[in-house]
Amino acid sequence: MARLRGRDKGASALAIVLLVAGCGTLPARGQPAAQPPAAPGSSAASGRPAAPGSQAAAAIWLDSLQMTSASTGWALRWTQSPAIADDGYLAPARTTDGARTWTSVTPRAARALLATPDAAVVLQALDGERAWLAVTAATTDSSSPHLTVVFGTSDGGRTWTGSVPFKVPGYARLLSFAGPGDGWLLADYGGAMGQDPVRLYRTTNAGRHWSLIAATPRSGTGSNGLPVQCDKAGLAFATAQAGWLTSYCTGESPDVLLVTRDGGARWAPQPLPVPASAFCFSGCEVSSPPQFFGRTGFVVIGHGPGAPYFLASRDLGQTWAPEPLPPGAGLYPRITFFSPLSGMLVSAGPQGVIGHVFYTTANGGRTWTPVPQGRSFTQLGTSFDFVSPRTGFAWALGADAKGSSPPPMYLTTDSGRTWAAFTPRLAAA
Repeated sequence: MARLRGRDKGASALAIVLLVAGCGTLPARGQPAAQPPAAPGSSAASGRPAAPGSQAAAAIWLDSLQMTSASTGWALRWTQSPAIADDGYLAPARTTDGARTWTSVTPRAARALLATPDAAVVLQALDGERAWLAVTAATTDSSSPHLTVVFGTSDGGRTWTGSVPFKVPGYARLLSFAGPGDGWLLADYGGAMGQDPVRLYRTTNAGRHWSLIAATPRSGTGSNGLPVQCDKAGLAFATAQAGWLTSYCTGESPDVLLVTRDGGARWAPQPLPVPASAFCFSGCEVSSPPQFFGRTGFVVIGHGPGAPYFLASRDLGQTWAPEPLPPGAGLYPRITFFSPLSGMLVSAGPQGVIGHVFYTTANGGRTWTPVPQGRSFTQLGTSFDFVSPRTGFAWALGADAKGSSPPPMYLTTDSGRTWAAFTPRLAAA
């Protein structure tokens, strides 16, 4: 989720789901689209995007990246440089050449919503062809009900189908799909003073219709198990029934990791093999939800006095067991798995400081192999998106760029032993 507030376009280094960039062919804020928008419920809500040609138009600014393979991926981009312009907004893009060239895939019916001041945007890719774009349009920064539409594509953004519009208090923030049909959208009012009221919506028809399934109360914990306390950080469903919600809690709390077994209607604290006091060194936190491959899952929780805890499950999260982390993992390791056995660990410390040694595993995290890095990443907000233990991308938030030039991206095909720099560009229309 990303939200514009005046000239404040800073983004957290922990954000993991969005990519943003500038200089596109979309209309400026407040300007009408070149063609009348199609009805949100129509598959004609987007025209076919221009295929990347031999001539690239301009560099683009990134915020987060969702590569689904070494060649194909999705992104959100700024339509103007976030460093020098105040009228840019987020728009989706897609690549098929390893993030070097990006094609605009904005649904026509979404353009006016995206250009609304303080609009919230969430992009969730299921694979190289399927993705969803949730947009909440807002003309004020209040929690009053705002119009929300979720657009879905199954052909790489060539065409999109818009949902029936619905209104939510607050803004769309987290989006998760467990297959092409079942999806969940979490909308929040904006957290403050350790309170984060949210509403959870569900679809069972690929995003065409959404229904409220759970909500937090004004105070405490509701009968559905959702607490208003703790800032909600991540949402992921492994199946149509089993899902997890992660949080940041200012104090020791069992609500740092919640689980549902009925598709999101009821939630409960996830039983863990370590007490909360062990990983709530300065407040409880689970930044990323569990990653599942069949019944095998992985999650990193908290940061104790020495290190966080890395847990694995072999029974769809019914039980969890701690697995060792390498000594150089840091307090905030970024762990990505690609199968029940294969994974990559990016070592990281406080303030997003990236380590000089990454680690790979081929046995589900039981042992780790160090990989000395061929480049030192020192820029604030550097993020990583690995698609295999060998192939990965490194990039910095476009909002952290200075001047008119975006930061470069880097590609590795040998687990980070070497990195090649390039500048991603938007294909000419």
